Amino acid sequence: MSPSRRTRPPLRRGFLSVLIGLCLALVGVAGVAYASGSTTRPVSGATTPAWSNGATVTVQYPQNFFCDKSVPSSAPSGCEVGTDSNVGPVSNADRSVLYVLVPLFANPSPAPMCAVASCPNHPLDIDLSRIAGALGASPDAVKSVALPAHSHILDGNAGGWWDVKIVAVTNQAAWSALAAGKSEATMNTLLAQPNSGVVGPIPTNLYLFFNVVGH
Repeated sequence: MSPSRRTRPPLRRGFLSVLIGLCLALVGVAGVAYASGSTTRPVSGATTPAWSNGATVTVQYPQNFFCDKSVPSSAPSGCEVGTDSNVGPVSNADRSVLYVLVPLFANPSPAPMCAVASCPNHPLDIDLSRIAGALGASPDAVKSVALPAHSHILDGNAGGWWDVKIVAVTNQAAWSALAAGKSEATMNTLLAQPNSGVVGPIPTNLYLFFNVVGH
């Protein structure tokens, strides 16, 4: 591990139950058909919304994602949930964090910023087999599933590489609170509350490259 990597916070209570929910959510969309055989959609200049410091901002993706290939993964993208990367795409790549909010319930409102396997310069698939043993699931059943619908919270208005962590949201009340607060501070407050419906962060070996270009 690079000496520039910062210390990871411990996983919050309820981690195992949320992984089970995440596993079921991802398996449920594993049959999504892609437009091509590619597992990436490199689109220079593409944008999506994100929440940061209480506001909705626009982020622009000038290049494709990175997943640390030293971490074994069965997904064509090389991306893995349930473990951190060993190395980043550049030195100090995890100085900024993108929290990927995954709703584990039906019909979240507002709708997620990215539909299933649709966000530009994101992987289209990801491997859950590393956590299959803890879940009592078959590794083959979860070794390559579609990237779930999700929204974004940033830890600041920076640019460059972002270390991706998953935060699971299990009910509409929690999702609404996150949408109202639009900030890492709101998310952390909910994470600290037992039974808030917000649990994480879950590590990945995934990095995205984007810049905040609009407020």
